[in-house]
Amino acid sequence: MARIRSIKPEFFTSLTIADLKELSARLTFIGLWTYVDDNGVGPADARLIRAAIWPLEESPDVLQRTREDLRSLHAARLITLYEVSGKPLVAVNSWYEHQKVSHPKKNRYPRPEEVADLRKAEPPEDLQSPPEDYQSPPETLRPEQGAGSREQGAGNRGDAEPAASADTPPRADVERVCKHLADVLEKSGSKRPTITAKWRDTTRLMLDRDEVTVERALAAIDWAHADSFWQAHILTPMKLREKYETLRRQATGKQRGSAAAGPKTAPRDMTAEEKARALEF
Repeated sequence: MARIRSIKPEFFTSLTIADLKELSARLTFIGLWTYVDDNGVGPADARLIRAAIWPLEESPDVLQRTREDLRSLHAARLITLYEVSGKPLVAVNSWYEHQKVSHPKKNRYPRPEEVADLRKAEPPEDLQSPPEDYQSPPETLRPEQGAGSREQGAGNRGDAEPAASADTPPRADVERVCKHLADVLEKSGSKRPTITAKWRDTTRLMLDRDEVTVERALAAIDWAHADSFWQAHILTPMKLREKYETLRRQATGKQRGSAAAGPKTAPRDMTAEEKARALEF
C-alpha cells in the first residue's frame, strides 16, 4: 500500500538528480519512496513497481522503461538492488536522509547494510541483462568496510562513478579533508567520529566530480563550524557535500551584506589558520 512521504526542495537542485538522463527516472525515484516500506525497502519486481508508480500510464513500453529507470537509479547509487534468501529487493539509499518516518511499522525486509553476505547477491531476475555495474553492490555497502551506520547515506547525492576499491590506499587529499572534519568535531566536544569508507568515497566525489579543491573543502568546514546554525548540521562529508553550495552562497552573502564579514563565532576554539580559512570562504 502506498505511503505518504515528504520531498525536500533540495531534490530539485541536486546535481545527482540532474545527472539522471531520463525525467522518468527522477519520478520513479520519488515514486519508490511511496512504494518501499518504512525501512526504505521493497520487492525488486519491476512489474509491482510499475503497477504502484505508473498505474495509469498506457504506453506499451512503460514496464521496460521502469526496468531502465531502476538500472539508472542503481548506477547512480540512489538505490541498491540485492537479494536476501533468493528474494530480489530494492532499497532506497540514504533513506533516513530522505524521510523522517513517524511511528514506523515493523521492518519486513533487512536493509543492504544489514545483510552479511551481500556480495553474493544476484541482480533481480525481473531485470534482464543488467549492466556490469549491477553484478555487485556499491563498494560503500560492503560489510567489511564498516557499512551499517545510517549516517553513511549519501543523502540525496549518490553518483554514477564507481567507489574506490577497498584495496586502494587512501588518498592524501581525501584523508586530509576527512581528518580535518573529524578533528573539528572532536574539538567542539563531540565524540571523534570514525573515518569510514563512505566518508572517503563521498569526499573523493566532492573533490573529483564536484571539483571542490581541498582548501575550499577545509574552508567550508571551518566556516560551517564557526556558524551557530551550521555547526550542528555539517557532521559528515555527506552533509558537507550536499550543502556545500548553500554554505558558499551564504558565506558570500554575509561578506557582501555585512560589515563583519564571515560567520558568527561558535563556542569552540579555532586555530589562526582555521579562522583565516573561514573568513576567506
